[in-house]
Parts: sequence; structure tokens; C-alpha cells
Amino acid sequence: MYYNKRKMAVSIFWVVAGAVLFALGCMDKIDPAWSGCGGGLLGVGLVQIVRNLKYNNNEEYKEKIDIEASDERNRYLRLKAWSWAGYIYVLGSAVLSLVCLAMGFEELSRMLGLSMCAVLALFWGSYMVLRNKY
Repeated sequence: MYYNKRKMAVSIFWVVAGAVLFALGCMDKIDPAWSGCGGGLLGVGLVQIVRNLKYNNNEEYKEKIDIEASDERNRYLRLKAWSWAGYIYVLGSAVLSLVCLAMGFEELSRMLGLSMCAVLALFWGSYMVLRNKY
């Protein structure tokens, strides 16, 4: 079973948290920028609740989601997509870091370089763990 009561409870939490942030931001009790974040949480929570209810009430949808979640081909495609995203991010960060450095944006260049290094460090660490595990 892909969806469960815990996921429904988390979705309800996001709706409540989003509504509170949105209301407090609109009343100027907190920084109004938080009302946008609250609206986003509210929207995501509502979409997830609708998906949970549809999953519980529609057998065809339930079967489709269960197959999609457990299908080996979909797992492979998700892993492949993450690896492509990582390559694109690291290479893009490296190129943009050099471009920003050449244009005189040293701070932005440094941030791009550091984020690229952080991703590579995460990759190396996870590789070492997985190498020992498998």
C-alpha cells in the first residue's frame, strides 16, 4: 500500500501549518513573506489530501499508483534521473562559477563552487557507504 494514515496525517499537518502561516503573514504578525510559504504549504497539503482520498476510494487509481511505486523500471528511471540531475548540477555549477568569476562576481562564484563541492562530497560519502554495503 503506497498511501497510509500517516501520510494523510502529514498532509493535514501541512494544511494547518500553511493556513496558520498564511493568516499570520496576512495579519502582519510575522514577515509577510511567510504568507507565501504558508500558501504553498496549504496548496501542497490540499493536493496530497485529494490524492490520498482518491487512492482510498478509486480502485483503478490505487492499482495504478501501487504498480508505479513498485515497478522496477520506474525505480531504475528515477535513479537514472537523479544521476543525470547530479551531473548537470555539478557541471553547470562549475561552468557558472567560472563565468561569474570572469565577470567579477566573486561571492557568487564562491557560493557556486562551494555548493558544487558539497554535492561532490555527498556523492563521495554515499559512494563509500554503498560500496561497503553492496
